[in-house]
Amino acid sequence: MSIFERLPLFSIAWVLALVGAASYAPAQSSGTAEKPAFETLANRNAEQVAGILHLSELLNKLRTIRAQTACGSSASPEELAIRQDILEAVEGSSLDADGVLAELESERSRLFELRAALQSRRDRSLGLLNIANLVTGTGLGIVTNALQFSDSTAKTGDVIGVVSGFGSTALSVISLRRQRGPQHSAGSIPNMLAPLFGRQPKLNSYYPGEVLQYLQSPPPAEGVESGSRLDQLMAEWKQAGRIGPAGSPKTDQQVNRLTSSLDTKTKLSIDDISDRMAMLSDVTGRVGLMKRDLAQLMRSMKKEKTCPAN
Repeated sequence: MSIFERLPLFSIAWVLALVGAASYAPAQSSGTAEKPAFETLANRNAEQVAGILHLSELLNKLRTIRAQTACGSSASPEELAIRQDILEAVEGSSLDADGVLAELESERSRLFELRAALQSRRDRSLGLLNIANLVTGTGLGIVTNALQFSDSTAKTGDVIGVVSGFGSTALSVISLRRQRGPQHSAGSIPNMLAPLFGRQPKLNSYYPGEVLQYLQSPPPAEGVESGSRLDQLMAEWKQAGRIGPAGSPKTDQQVNRLTSSLDTKTKLSIDDISDRMAMLSDVTGRVGLMKRDLAQLMRSMKKEKTCPAN
């Protein structure tokens, strides 16, 4: 008789439950270990934003007041005044970030409309060229074959055949060149990439000081050696081929197309517009992270002092 046959059914169930709890405990502890690391990173981002907004001193003063306040007591007038100052600064910076995001989206939407118009013109042009190529190649080819049946018209058929082949080749070359589509100036749109490349901004294309400083600061988790958020964007754009090496004439022309506005001389192709829209989306993502860090800064103010249980 085995040991499991000697034990009661309840005892066997109890042993299995203990084994299951032991196997579950490491997984549960590993899940809880990740949470403090996440909170630490979020707090570091919030502290960086606080430094950009010059709120670090006020936050330290608020923490000191809370540490000296007895449990259960209401907030003092000084604490409420400090909280109000921090709230006004954070709200103002959040609205500044919203304004930048709105301008970025405005430029993207106008570029989307321009790209759609150029793509429509390109597709219509390619359709006409394909029809002409079909007529030149197939239609004249039939005529050439028909003229070959008679010796008197054979030479004429040969000439038409040569013309047909030359025409088809020429139309094919033109179709390849038209693949990039027509070009057009950007028109009256914002140029939110201009301040990032040191170019002249037009219309309402500007970044408030706090937002620009945030982009020019390195993420706290990555360190100074990784470069600022803007440096990382520039490296990504170079790797993707959207901009070339600094100082080259080709790069200067690329930046001119990426930052053009109210300029009828600079023409943009469909590829230029697509690159510009993608870069605007990248900047939108970085500016949106500032609002995340501002939210974490506000959450850190809501933490109440932990009082011992009676």
